[in-house]
Amino acid sequence: MQDRDDDDAGQFVKVALMRWLISPSPYGQGHRLGMIWLQEPAGPHRIHGEIDGEIDGEIDGDHLGYLHSTDDADEDLRSLDPSLYDQLRLLAARAGRPVTPRETCRALPADTVHFDRPLRFDDIVRDDRAARAVSRQRWFHEAMVAVAPCSLVFLDSDDGLVSDDEQQPLGEHVDRGIWMSEIARLLERGQSVVTHHLAGPSRTLTESATAHLSEVHDALGVEPLILGQRSPGGTRLFTVIPHHRHRPDLQDRIGALQLSRWGDEFRVHRWHSAFATV
Repeated sequence: MQDRDDDDAGQFVKVALMRWLISPSPYGQGHRLGMIWLQEPAGPHRIHGEIDGEIDGEIDGDHLGYLHSTDDADEDLRSLDPSLYDQLRLLAARAGRPVTPRETCRALPADTVHFDRPLRFDDIVRDDRAARAVSRQRWFHEAMVAVAPCSLVFLDSDDGLVSDDEQQPLGEHVDRGIWMSEIARLLERGQSVVTHHLAGPSRTLTESATAHLSEVHDALGVEPLILGQRSPGGTRLFTVIPHHRHRPDLQDRIGALQLSRWGDEFRVHRWHSAFATV
């Protein structure tokens, strides 16, 4: 996640969806969640702040308008997780300022593990691609150590998933996106993964989901599920990549999600049904 103002409703949806996927339910005892935030190096739109010794993004009031709106669309948003929505609205009112992404994430269970050490290359020469790649590998190793106790890991990056081929040989953009090989390492040790990807407006929701399902399946050899949400700026894809031990549980949770109010928010796309939308 970049250290800048995240899309307001998008941040709410991220946290609400994670709460749905990990909460105890008739399908199981729930999951312990680990969150790895890929805070990319500073860009022209990033705003830096400091809270409790940690970097946090500041959000202007306009980006939290959904917490105070009476529009039908925002009431629909509240219906996805009324408890979370009201908690954030109360927090914003008490603080007298907007709610930051980090504060939104504090609505997750207390045992959630957050790894948010920024990926930095300040002491590395820009053209030293090998050194940058090694720094990236060390950063992800630290992330894996942090989220080791968790059964479900959410990898949050503005650039979504990228093929390792795009990083070879030691490409310039080792600071961008979540690599397929990094997801493979989490799967290999028994963890399931959720990623977040923003696709441009040039494709339909089905086209974006189909292409993304194929990329993930070809790279990892697993059958992912995608929760797709169309927005004015493009398509938001949450990709659930289950370890085989968790597949029945996560499939049941997503099936129940389709029958809830979430069913109006997302289209679910599954690899094994020839990209059928249900």
